[in-house]
Amino acid sequence: MTSPSEATRFGWLRPDVLSIAAGALLAAVAPLERFDYVARGLTASALADDAPSAQVLLVTASPEALRDGLCERSLPGLLERGRARGALLVPPADAFCGGDAEGGARAPATAAAPAVRLPPGLLRLSAGEVVGFFPLTSEARAAELGALGVSAAPWVIKKAPQSVPAVSLRDLADGQVPASALAGRVAVVAVGSGGVPPQAVATSALPPAKGVAAVLGGLLDGGRRASAPAWAPALFVLLAGAFVWLARRRYGSLVATTALFLATFALAAGQSALAARVEASLLPLPSTLFGLAVAFAGVMILRGLGVQRAVDRAAELIQRAALFRMQGVHTLRDEEFWPRVARLAEQAHPADLVLVAELPAGSWHLRFWNDRPGGESLVAERRHDVRRPPYSSEQGVPAIRLARRFLTKQDMPAVVVPLIAFGEIEGYVFFCGPVAEATFSREPERAENVGRELALLLRRKRLARTAEAGAGEARAGDTPTDDLVEGARVALDDLQLFGSMLRNAPVGLLYADAFGDVRFVAPEFAKWLRARDVMVPAESASAALPPGSLTLGDVLGATSASGAAVSLSSVMSSDEGIELSVSAPEPAVLSVRPLRRESDGSTWIAGYVAALIPVKQPAPVSGNVRPLAARDATDPLCAFQLGDVVAEAVASAARATGRAVRLEPIRGATHALGHRGELAQVLEAFLTDVASRGLPGHGPVVSVREAPQGVQLSILDVGFGLGLPESALQRVLTAPGAAPAGLEPLGRLILAVEDSHGQAELKTNDGWGITLTVTLLRAHPRVGAAVQESGKPAAQQNVIAIGRASPK
Repeated sequence: MTSPSEATRFGWLRPDVLSIAAGALLAAVAPLERFDYVARGLTASALADDAPSAQVLLVTASPEALRDGLCERSLPGLLERGRARGALLVPPADAFCGGDAEGGARAPATAAAPAVRLPPGLLRLSAGEVVGFFPLTSEARAAELGALGVSAAPWVIKKAPQSVPAVSLRDLADGQVPASALAGRVAVVAVGSGGVPPQAVATSALPPAKGVAAVLGGLLDGGRRASAPAWAPALFVLLAGAFVWLARRRYGSLVATTALFLATFALAAGQSALAARVEASLLPLPSTLFGLAVAFAGVMILRGLGVQRAVDRAAELIQRAALFRMQGVHTLRDEEFWPRVARLAEQAHPADLVLVAELPAGSWHLRFWNDRPGGESLVAERRHDVRRPPYSSEQGVPAIRLARRFLTKQDMPAVVVPLIAFGEIEGYVFFCGPVAEATFSREPERAENVGRELALLLRRKRLARTAEAGAGEARAGDTPTDDLVEGARVALDDLQLFGSMLRNAPVGLLYADAFGDVRFVAPEFAKWLRARDVMVPAESASAALPPGSLTLGDVLGATSASGAAVSLSSVMSSDEGIELSVSAPEPAVLSVRPLRRESDGSTWIAGYVAALIPVKQPAPVSGNVRPLAARDATDPLCAFQLGDVVAEAVASAARATGRAVRLEPIRGATHALGHRGELAQVLEAFLTDVASRGLPGHGPVVSVREAPQGVQLSILDVGFGLGLPESALQRVLTAPGAAPAGLEPLGRLILAVEDSHGQAELKTNDGWGITLTVTLLRAHPRVGAAVQESGKPAAQQNVIAIGRASPK
């Protein structure tokens, strides 16, 4: 472990300080050599001198004049008469102006001005432009070029092309331009276009003559430049990094970013100022900027990431705490509390529309709360006086009743449920629509259970707010100590609630608050819900869920099959909760129970807890014994129309295989008895297998009819049994649980038929494939009638409507 003295000694070894040092090292090493080379050339070209050159004269000759020998005849004499410093012959003009193979001149011995051929490897190029001269290895050429002032110079602040004077060789030879124009100058002789005006002579020269003249002019005027020492860019990065670090520490990220831009501007301005005056001043700009970026990343990004990570973690913890704190019903505003009560009522009692109303203290008139637009406008009774019908009976006694003209839609009934706790009315809930009416006529106790629990919830809210208001008046002001005590009390209440959840949950995988909103779901539980096509937010695997994103009613709805669903009211009415057996994706038991709290001498539901408990399948006693398969409790033995199941299975098999599956007209009502969900699943799988394996153009033929012995399903397939011996088919009938390879779908279908108390028969037709005949027990629906208040017959659970419904 590091001692305090060592920690103080090495305290400067922080990521930001180390990044500044790393940036300075990168600037000194200059890893971006190729880009640095181009940047130096661009810098030298950008600082070109616009003053006219007194050291260089560009002389151009047209190709016609060169072929006539004008350059070879007149150039030596012009150089001598004009007292020129010499001539530099730029290829291909050197081949016509007397330059020899070694780069010397064939001028007379008395000539004082040499004419030197330009060596091919002399020019130093950058971005396609001449920026300097390379050193020469030949001593003879070095001496001859040195006489013209040409020496090794990697970078040159050259003359601007328009500042180098230019004349035509023809004009010099004809005397139109005096030979004195060559006095003291180096003549750069190059090929140019003929017949151009004098002002266009400079632009008529072919490359690289213009660049050679500009660079040579700058070199002779003192424009030689070289790379700056390695410590210069490193020092700049150190100073700029310290500047950015200080700005970040004192004034924040915005000022530090501004400091970075100022440092970049200072680098560009300083490079221009130094390059214009100092010879060894060309900095490796790309490498320096890269080192500065590394330093800035350490100062800004690394520290910013650490701060952002800490802020995000703190925000996440605060958000989780705030989400879990929402189970305190008295802490919610009325605008949020009452719509959540309505959503809870929707989960507990089926209805087309649910309205909730509050009875304020000391008042007899209801106040409606609903999050849907136009909720209160649907109520036809405008006085909202609880002492009058439909809120009370003719004698003024509040009771659950069915109202016909309560809503503006006269044909929509409403179940009026007063919320009464300890003899006091807390409010009302209205379940509207034919669905609510049918549920109330079938299960009147459901509305009573829901009303009792909602009343206790409302009473809890009112009493808690009354106590909180009294405590606030007694304190006569809040102090930090009072706030701390209040926070500790709320935290203790949360701990007690979740402690109760942990004690009552077998596994503790899901928690829902008092409004039925799921607030926490474990990853395995979320995986099971997604397998049941229930939308679960992605963040639920590791954090609490916000209210309304997932409800307990959605979880219970995931267990439904064949129209049989478990309601939230059954959970409310049972202190021990309910347990449901589920089979997919793996056999398990879903246990849901309410969390009750004691308050004011009564118990009320403070939340719900659910657990998904896997069920291990018992090991088989022997390999030749088939164990009984676990059956889903939501797929009971019931009466159904076999024709509808077969039609759906045929359509699904045709879509899955892309082949034709023929269905003969269904004969009879085909009401059968069996496990509808299991039969539909295995029949679809069998038809898909048969259709995919059949011969092209010979798909299976399916027919359903009523026979004297029951409801029969026949499947004729001309290609299914090709190559199969008679013994294999008999084995499937005898032991469908151990069917041979390739006949497993047929074995599962036979098992499902036997589980539904039916029988299956296979018949081979010579040359015409195999016919599978399934016979199920016929269901005999009983027709009964009951009279509603309106005089119309009411449907019962054991009544199956036959024929089309008459139009209303």
